[in-house]
Amino acid sequence: MRFLLSRLDVDTDFSSFHFNVDVDNKRVSISDRTPKEYTNQILSGFDQAINGSSFSSLA
Repeated sequence: MRFLLSRLDVDTDFSSFHFNVDVDNKRVSISDRTPKEYTNQILSGFDQAINGSSFSSLA
């Protein structure tokens, strides 16, 4: 949540965000159900901050 708050306006509708959680591989990705405008705002740095690596997190 801290990651999202640091990149988005406080008036952002956080209920619009959707993430895919891969428990087996211990990875989180941004779902294609998340509006593109939000995806574009958080994509940079998402993998490093959430997954600890720089692999792409787009589902």
